Amino acid sequence: MKRLSIFWQLFLAAGFIIVFSLALFGIVVASQSEKNEQKAIETELSVQCQLVREAVRGRNARDNAPLAERLRNLPLTDARLTLIDAKGQVLFETKADPAQMDNHAERAEIQQAKLKGTGKAIRRSPTLGQDMLYMALRTDLDDSDVAFIRIAEPIRQVESQLASLRNLSWTAAGLTTLVALGLAFWLSRRLARPIAELTQGAEAIATGAYGYRVYAQDRGEIGVLARTFNHMSERLAAQFAQIEEDRHQLRTVLSSMVEGVIAIDSEQRILFANDRVGRLLEMPVAQAIGKPFWELLRHRPLQTLVREALQDEAIQVRELHWATPGQRSFLVHVARLPGTPPRGAVLVLHDTTDLRRLERLRQEFVANVSHELKTPLAVIQASVETLIDGAAEDPTVRTPFLHRIADQSERLKNLIFDMLRLARVESETEAYSFETVDVALLVEDSMDRHRSLAVAKRQTFEAIPPGPDTPPLEAWADQEAMDQIVNNLVDNAVKYTPEGGTIRVRWHGEGEYAVIEVEDTGIGIPEKDLPRIFERFYRVDKARSRELGGTGLGLAIVKHLAQANHGSVTARSEVGKGSTFTVRLPTPTSPHRVVSQPSRE
Repeated sequence: MKRLSIFWQLFLAAGFIIVFSLALFGIVVASQSEKNEQKAIETELSVQCQLVREAVRGRNARDNAPLAERLRNLPLTDARLTLIDAKGQVLFETKADPAQMDNHAERAEIQQAKLKGTGKAIRRSPTLGQDMLYMALRTDLDDSDVAFIRIAEPIRQVESQLASLRNLSWTAAGLTTLVALGLAFWLSRRLARPIAELTQGAEAIATGAYGYRVYAQDRGEIGVLARTFNHMSERLAAQFAQIEEDRHQLRTVLSSMVEGVIAIDSEQRILFANDRVGRLLEMPVAQAIGKPFWELLRHRPLQTLVREALQDEAIQVRELHWATPGQRSFLVHVARLPGTPPRGAVLVLHDTTDLRRLERLRQEFVANVSHELKTPLAVIQASVETLIDGAAEDPTVRTPFLHRIADQSERLKNLIFDMLRLARVESETEAYSFETVDVALLVEDSMDRHRSLAVAKRQTFEAIPPGPDTPPLEAWADQEAMDQIVNNLVDNAVKYTPEGGTIRVRWHGEGEYAVIEVEDTGIGIPEKDLPRIFERFYRVDKARSRELGGTGLGLAIVKHLAQANHGSVTARSEVGKGSTFTVRLPTPTSPHRVVSQPSRE
């Protein structure tokens, strides 16, 4: 059922009170007025009886002519006048013939007048055949034969007078009611309008329209209430604006965090999740809000950790692993929100995948370096011990051992130099001198440097330049770094290409980059090993690599040098058919080129 507005409540309440009060007042007034009017009529009839009594004093009522003349001069109403003697015989009558009228001794009004001096009765007149109001007066005169004077008026005439008075009373009451209802309507509207505005303002604030103002011109309590409401609205707007700003700042901070943040309630429904969580756990953040935590993240150790955190005030910290293709690791902190019972918890996920990968690489690096150093040192130590034991005196035995010591020393030197160079490149302490480098000359020098070894293996060397109408290709890079990149790639191609194979080096322009490709028909690289060939000490065939004298750092150096020169290196290969390494470096006109090299300590 629809609730009535405050205006109608006030108006109907005031209207009911007004109508009820005026109706009750009208009834009382009308009733009293009727009584007073009837009393006035009776009094008037009684006064007329007194006048008639004075007129008949000393007169004989049977002498009708003089009496009638005298009575005619009295100020009497057009009422019925009857003069009766002591025995009830009618002596004089204005409306009928007295000789034909009954004895009136037993009339009620005559009986009352005989006893009390005056009498009153309302009854039907047998003579006139209508209801009459009778007023009788005992004369107590000794000088007249009139014992009783009776004056009567028709009831309908009395009723007519009373009805006129009643109509006047109710008309006045009706007009008063209308005026009062109009005034109540105006007052109700005047009172209800500011209240309705306040109600509308409260509803607007409830829907989020903070700062809503009402305009009430009343200077009384309602005006004070309106001003207080406006002040409250302004304060609410300011406070909610501050809350929204703080909330926005908090969301910005949480969204920009490297760590993933999830807030859940006591029922483990997700209240908040930043974008980082979506990227870390591959979870749709927008659809996650309001859903159960365990439904989206089906990871039993994590769910166990959350349950423990909700039951214990201590912060729960644990490193968890996700069984994904990348084998991700997370350090998870779970803290319970304050309150009894707990209102929820906050999870902070720190991605330790790279940290664990670097830790694994460090361990592998230490193991590889140890192994790479151990092998040549063991050969050198064994050769030296053999020479000390007497082989140094025999030239035929001494020479091979000395060659072995020299070879292993060279291997150690190359390994140490490559490690130092890689360390400088990775730490960004290597200073580069960027300049325009002629790619054709660079390739030609590198191929000349390795041509003798290629000839010894009966390999075919091919240099494939751009088309004849193409201008010379130039790269914007460090000359020494670029020379080492090409040398390492050509050296690997020569080493891992069997006798009779082919090595091709081609170069061309590709947009804003100079592209150099080193292609061989060697043994190739399995597809599963391609993503790791640029890692330090990573070898596809470890035995063959050591046999060929490789340090396992050449491709790692190529990758870091290419990146340091704002370029890149990629590889594609097929086992048994060969490999192709592609280097891209900026041209002198490329926006990616380095304009100046920053100073380094």
